[in-house]
Amino acid sequence: MNKYLIYGKTSADFAAAMLNKPQNRLELLQPFFDSFNITVHEFVFTNGMEFNFISVISADGDNAIEAMVNIVYSTGNFSNITWSRAYDAATYKEVFEYGHERMGAYVSSMQVAGID
Repeated sequence: MNKYLIYGKTSADFAAAMLNKPQNRLELLQPFFDSFNITVHEFVFTNGMEFNFISVISADGDNAIEAMVNIVYSTGNFSNITWSRAYDAATYKEVFEYGHERMGAYVSSMQVAGID
């Protein structure tokens, strides 16, 4: 399973609903996450200006995350929500090793223009 970061900014509608009826959002959303085979490692709210929600999750692939985030965004509970893949140090090293092995095939625009 891949690890992902979800970060977003909750909306005024979210705040109004929570003030009207406070609730543990993780407990309520767990069946939704289960339907995507998503494991939630962290699910936290912050006092940030750019974003005030962060979650660390694991899933089988990008499609599940993109679909899940689009559903959440469509509810109006977030004014902005996005995701990114998270790599542990060993996997990130593998990414750069993969690139290193293929670096020789890259031709820069400077080379094509005869400037390099």
